[in-house]
Amino acid sequence: MVFNIRYALLSLSVLIFFVSCEKTATVRGKIENADNHLLELSLNTSPKKIVDTVRLKPSGEFNFKYRFGKNIYPVSMLLSLANKPLVSLLLEPDDKARIEIDAKNTRNYKISGSEGSQLLKELNDYTLAISISIDSLIALLGKQENTPEYELAVEKTNKEMSGIYTKYKRNLVRFIVKNNKSYAAYYALYQTIRGEMPVFGKESDALYFKMIADSLEQKYPHSPYVYRLRDDYKNLIQANTIKNMVENAENASFPDISMPDATGTKIALSSLKGKIILLNFWVSSDRASATNNIEMLPLYEKYHAQGFEIYNVSLDENRELWLYTINNQKLPWINVCDFRGAESSAALLYNLSKLPANYLIDRDGEIAGKDLFGQNLENKIKSLF
Repeated sequence: MVFNIRYALLSLSVLIFFVSCEKTATVRGKIENADNHLLELSLNTSPKKIVDTVRLKPSGEFNFKYRFGKNIYPVSMLLSLANKPLVSLLLEPDDKARIEIDAKNTRNYKISGSEGSQLLKELNDYTLAISISIDSLIALLGKQENTPEYELAVEKTNKEMSGIYTKYKRNLVRFIVKNNKSYAAYYALYQTIRGEMPVFGKESDALYFKMIADSLEQKYPHSPYVYRLRDDYKNLIQANTIKNMVENAENASFPDISMPDATGTKIALSSLKGKIILLNFWVSSDRASATNNIEMLPLYEKYHAQGFEIYNVSLDENRELWLYTINNQKLPWINVCDFRGAESSAALLYNLSKLPANYLIDRDGEIAGKDLFGQNLENKIKSLF
């Protein structure tokens, strides 16, 4: 009997030892003006995985604990109030995050005790400021529609947006370099403008993916985040290789693209194979592009019935402006746009350096000419028929 008691005590001590050594993080704080609301802590995954919930009392105090188990990497988590996202968290073992927030003003909150979560807040503040600035510019432009000054307003708006984007990217680069050993730098690399346009998508951005992958691998070997960074680094390099091939090719089969039209329906360039195709790149704010659209109209009317088609790719970022332009100019051909501007996959694939730009593709799917305009374009189309 004595032996059994000792064995039981030994087993209990071993259990206590392992429980006490288990890595955890705590998330606690106070939410004002949220009495009786349901607060939820979940893993920021798809689908989300709920860790814990609590019904808030008048004091607004809450306390969550997350156990890492076998996971040795930081975790992205989300604090939600009444099913609405409240605070993004980036937790590491032993973090003791403390949050103070007012449910009536959720944009401004204080967080301490978790370096990764503090960096995420800094990152989110950047993004929020950019979105507010862009929304204000678009709203102001909308008020000037159907006025004589609208065309000049469009040019001014695009210049201002370009300046905002440049400043935003510079801030992100500084953030990434400064915090290269934090998972927050990983999230900075995948930021987008208004949820659409990726900030880091050029071949020249590949070095940032490699830099963060190298830094994180030292601290977190075999991390799935590191694997993704390395894959995206390779993809950017490979995309550049394809672009260079296209730039130097005159008789190579064209790389395929598929983009949405005005109704949101994706149309593949390859679906036009068998026709003579003019793959044209333009943007609404560019006068030369607008002039080129007008000059293509008689060509389209003259040769369309014989099997000539125009696949018109816009590098616009503003959907409303693009729709207004194609309707105003009454462009009858295929008009597509993904609203990523210069970061459009089509622009990257075809290595654009100026606008307007085009590629003429023959019935066999071979690139027969590049940057042909006016009479030169018509002469080449005639020769292909």
